[in-house]
Amino acid sequence: MDRKIDVVIDKSTWPVPGPAFPNKFHTARRTVTVNIPGVLLTIGYLTTPASVVGVSLSEYWAWVRYLHAISSRDDLTLSDDFASLDAHQKTILSDDFGMGLPIYWLLDKLDIQSVCDGRYFIDFVAASIGATTKKISKRGPRKSPDFVALDEQGRFHVIECKGTQSGTEYRSKQFGNVGLGRGIGATGAIAQKNTISFPRAKSGQKLACGLCLETYQSASKSSLKIIDPDEEEQFTVTGSSIVYARDATIRSTLAKTLRLSGFAASSDFVTAPRGATPSSQATTGFREELRRSTVVKKRERVRSELQDKIGRTVDIIHGEELRGREATIDLPKPVIVGSKEVRQIVVRQGFNARILTDISERGLIEEPLEDLSADIAPDRIKVMAEEQAAQLKIGNLFASEIELL
Repeated sequence: MDRKIDVVIDKSTWPVPGPAFPNKFHTARRTVTVNIPGVLLTIGYLTTPASVVGVSLSEYWAWVRYLHAISSRDDLTLSDDFASLDAHQKTILSDDFGMGLPIYWLLDKLDIQSVCDGRYFIDFVAASIGATTKKISKRGPRKSPDFVALDEQGRFHVIECKGTQSGTEYRSKQFGNVGLGRGIGATGAIAQKNTISFPRAKSGQKLACGLCLETYQSASKSSLKIIDPDEEEQFTVTGSSIVYARDATIRSTLAKTLRLSGFAASSDFVTAPRGATPSSQATTGFREELRRSTVVKKRERVRSELQDKIGRTVDIIHGEELRGREATIDLPKPVIVGSKEVRQIVVRQGFNARILTDISERGLIEEPLEDLSADIAPDRIKVMAEEQAAQLKIGNLFASEIELL
């Protein structure tokens, strides 16, 4: 189930001096092919929060809901049914695809090893070094960037994503503009992607990605645009705190994949090992007693969860035992893929059983997971796809797959 989309990269926006323009990026408008099941797996992974209590609907709904959102055209457009959604539902769809499709495309282009939610990254790193952060808004120029991604070379990329169904002019408004000085700051994605800065040797790209989705009846084509204009940063990761930056990305990936595989208690501890939230840190008096008590209770829940051996064995990675979940879902209505009518999908998600044991024995710690990195640090995230199936794989750590029946 492949679709074509135009990708536009504006090289003129790359700051000089700054990180070099990526070798795998192109400089002219280019039509690329994306696999829709692969994009849906990416959306499901990204929208599963690293830190959450209870059930996350994002773990399931992308597979069922969005298969029907794509029209039968060869290029990526929305179906008639989804073109007529109310404004609120259209915004949710635009946001989800606005995150999922750019990251799906960037995984290979930037050799991404792990993707961490921007807000989690700031909260966790700040707490790790005993710092407080300026107030981060949920909206506006002081919003944290959507993602911090770590690549195979140890560089950190900051990525802000936007999605719209209102055309390219509205996308330009979402991108915003650079600051004009004299107290007039940057706006939109340009400001948000520059919330975090890294030492030059560890700094990768700072990208603003905008997805413009068109409908089945539109004469225009959907397009993804990527820019990298420079602007002043607000949260600085120093050389001495890089170890905590790596720890945040490792923990975020572990937490997401554990939760997707059904290990909620393990996910909760890994993502917030110092207390109730990622920003928890050592204090004094009664508050410190409460924090320590919370950590003990969370650790006990993890050991109970892993001893119960919840989850079934799922056969996804050859030669590795993965424990997780498998679900067969009847679609609300058929989807035509090629010449076949698809009425069901099967989704499998699993976490490496051997690494689960490592986490139980050695990973329930508050200190950085650097010593465990050879065993559990995420490998490069890869999405592999066929016409009626796709698989998202993170080394031998985790795999999820979707099969259209």
